[in-house]
Order: sequence, then C-alpha cells, then structure tokens
Amino acid sequence: MYGSRGASASKIALSVSLCNLIGCWFGIMPVCHGAGGLAAQHRFGARYGTAVIFLGVAKILLGLLFGSSLELALDEFPETVLGALLLVAGLELAISGLKQSEEVRRSCFGQGWFILLLTAITALVHKTFIGFAAGASAVLVLNARWWAQQQFARRWQSIEE
Repeated sequence: MYGSRGASASKIALSVSLCNLIGCWFGIMPVCHGAGGLAAQHRFGARYGTAVIFLGVAKILLGLLFGSSLELALDEFPETVLGALLLVAGLELAISGLKQSEEVRRSCFGQGWFILLLTAITALVHKTFIGFAAGASAVLVLNARWWAQQQFARRWQSIEE
C-alpha cells in the first residue's frame, strides 16, 4: 500500500513479540498489528505513523484521567456504531484483497465465494474450528478434482500423440 515504506514481516513479528513479552509482566492483554484496525484507520484518513501515536496517547490519557469510570461510559457505547465500524473495516480489507492481483479477483468470483461462504456459515452455525475444517476440506476436495482433471487431460494428450 505504501510502497517502499512498508515494514518487513520480520520487523512486524519482532515488534509484536517484544510488545507481548514486555507487556505480560504488566498484565496487558496480548496484542497484534491487527489488519482490521489498521484498515479502519486508513479508511478514515490515517496515513502516517503519527496517527497511531496520537491514538495511543489519547487512549493513555483517557485511561489516566477517567480510570474505571471510563469502563462505565464505554459499556453505554452503542453496539450498532461498533458494528458499523467493524463492517467498514471488513469491507476495506475485502476491497484491498480484491485489488491485490488478477488471480485473487478471478478466484473470488469462482470457487472462492463457495469456500468463503461455506467456511463463514459453518463457523457461525457450529464452532470456528469446524468452520475452518469445512473450508479446508472444501479446498482439498476442489484441488483434488482439479488435479485429477489435469492428469486426465495429460493422459488424453499422450494417447492422441
């Protein structure tokens, strides 16, 4: 997205691991560089590292100034607003994924949609692991079918020659 300004996977992994290794001694929740939050921040105008610093400072100040009373205020925050923000973040990630390559674009309008819907619906109806297993199984079956078709086509070509 940002060309040469992008971080390497090693740097991201190192920063996440350091945050978790240091933070665990202070009782913080495990953290990650979640794509959903970054997508939402980008969608709403954040383009530089200062936006993340500003957000972090604002959160620290809110915690220091309001303490546990902030929890009561956040409990009253409308879930519909949070749902709308989550929807925007999810759509931003989906659009970004579709723009990545022609191959991704083609697969999403073919078997990709089937696998996506199968996995999502199964995970919602049952459990996340069962949804994952259903999606992974569908990928294996569809790839086995494609592989068998390729083998059949090769054998047919060798017979014709």
